[in-house]
Amino acid sequence: MNIKEKLDFFSHLIKCNHNLPLHSYKPELILARSGIQQDASLSDDDTLVLLSLLEPIKRHLQNQKRNPLFIDDHLGLIWIVAFEYEENTLQGIHTLGPAYSGRNSYQNIKKELDKRDLSVSNRIKVFKLFDHIPIIPTNQLFQYAVMLHYCVTGRQITTNDLHFSENVSEKPSSSEINLITEEHRGIWIAEQEFMNMLREGNPNYLDALAHSNSLSDGPRFDVGDSLRRAKSTAIVLLTLCSRAAIEGGVNPSVAYTLNDYYMQMIEDCKNIAETSTVCSTLMEDYVQRVQQEKAKNDISGQIRSACDYIAIHIKEKLSIPQLAEQAGYTEYYFSHKFKNEMGCSVADYIKHEKIRQAKLLLAGTNMSIQEISDKLSFGSRSYFSSSFQKETGMSPSEYREQNMKL
Repeated sequence: MNIKEKLDFFSHLIKCNHNLPLHSYKPELILARSGIQQDASLSDDDTLVLLSLLEPIKRHLQNQKRNPLFIDDHLGLIWIVAFEYEENTLQGIHTLGPAYSGRNSYQNIKKELDKRDLSVSNRIKVFKLFDHIPIIPTNQLFQYAVMLHYCVTGRQITTNDLHFSENVSEKPSSSEINLITEEHRGIWIAEQEFMNMLREGNPNYLDALAHSNSLSDGPRFDVGDSLRRAKSTAIVLLTLCSRAAIEGGVNPSVAYTLNDYYMQMIEDCKNIAETSTVCSTLMEDYVQRVQQEKAKNDISGQIRSACDYIAIHIKEKLSIPQLAEQAGYTEYYFSHKFKNEMGCSVADYIKHEKIRQAKLLLAGTNMSIQEISDKLSFGSRSYFSSSFQKETGMSPSEYREQNMKL
């Protein structure tokens, strides 16, 4: 098979999964073959210019690089470019794309286009292309780049051999930035004080956090969106809490599971107040778990593991046979060993942990009592309410009314 036949075969294979066009250009970047068939009036030469592929390709050639080029352009579109050589002479340029690696919003694309002086007709052409662009995971695009290079050159490479388009925008060097500023002094020490309190399960951690907040209101960056900035700051706090809890004795699997859980809660927040409340909830949760671990110094490894398993799967229905099997014991031996070491039955411990989680959700979210009951697999709202009343002395609604943080 010659190169053209290989490329045709490769193009057909890709289209079994994704509508990803393959274009071929002459060395002077004149279109030779097009893989777009949706609109014959749409000029691929114009498209190439509009999507800013010319400059990255020219820089790649000037640097005398021959491996595939992976371009992530200003609109968030991804292109793969392979170069066909005969000895030292460039014979052709082959591009695969465009594709998205994520769901870029229409508004973001429009915002980028507004920065450019495009005619109405050219804008229409670009948006026609957007209707047909596939969303493909980055790792799969890397594999496509390796395969495209093989079709063009016959040489096998790995994804480590890919080249990426450079950002040519001028950025200040570190010497041009005042790295020591008055507004950042003392933050590291205050942060370490806060982290140490989390590691120790110290209930006075809020005092250390308040001290840190008095020195800084979070990372300094401008995204033009106060809620997005609040969420990003909350995620930084969540990461610090998660790592401090692990250092304080919390099982890493538990800490990472909580991290994922609260990350989603942060992303789901509708306003800054909700974000702040989730931050309070997650800190309290992590500190409580560190305190629990500190109290387990005399607990055997098997029972510790069982408690960790309960923490990770607290939203599921848990059974004693299931936990006994995890610990490698018979149900009878496990139940007695658990009660001797923990001071309560397995069933009571599970119920206590579910109630503890319910308290956090009642105080820190707008979830309904039914939703909380379902989320924690109580089986029914009535059973949840009666269990909650028995342990706390008040109904879920009364607890929420007295402890709501929103």
